[in-house]
Amino acid sequence: MSGIPDEKLIERALALIVESESAAPDAAVAARLALARWRARSGAHAAAAQEARRRWDAIGGMAAELRKLGK
Repeated sequence: MSGIPDEKLIERALALIVESESAAPDAAVAARLALARWRARSGAHAAAAQEARRRWDAIGGMAAELRKLGK
């Protein structure tokens, strides 16, 4: 095993992160709880969630920079 999380696990974690950050308040809370439960299932899930969060944060940073450039 190379230490890189499985891409399908990262995709699942990313879907939960996106929902937790963009859904209506009740759905966002449910998604955050689902992500926490999912992440706690295994080390592989925890690693995938960490990588998904890193990607999500990078995308957010890039989006902010693009918004600045567009002004």
